[in-house]
Amino acid sequence: MKHTVYCVAVVGSRTLTNCPALLACLEQLHEAGQLGQLVSGGAVGVDALAAAWARAHGVDLVELRPDYARHGASAPHVRNAEIVRRAGLVLVCWDGVSRGALSAARAAARLGRRCEWLVEPAPSARLVGGLGL
Repeated sequence: MKHTVYCVAVVGSRTLTNCPALLACLEQLHEAGQLGQLVSGGAVGVDALAAAWARAHGVDLVELRPDYARHGASAPHVRNAEIVRRAGLVLVCWDGVSRGALSAARAAARLGRRCEWLVEPAPSARLVGGLGL
């Protein structure tokens, strides 16, 4: 039986420093042999949590930081698009407010990437003040 090995993107809110659903999902993918690489943005919160998990489990980690010198104020959005472009699966840990996490989710939707929302429901599931997908 063939299974898919993913480059998994973890995107999320900086305010979330603990996310049991993310850790459980990463563990499940890892145990199933489906987690080939983890890519994230290197920020505090969810990114740091995922990076620590990857290091502890020997999973290849790529952290992409915004290049403000090259892209100016749009650097975080350019970085988010690159994160999800590399991934086959995007794990979203959203606090219900963060625009950065939604930027990454929008980029994933445009690219047709599979997204799993692990904390808040997907924006299309409720009103989010115009921030939805």
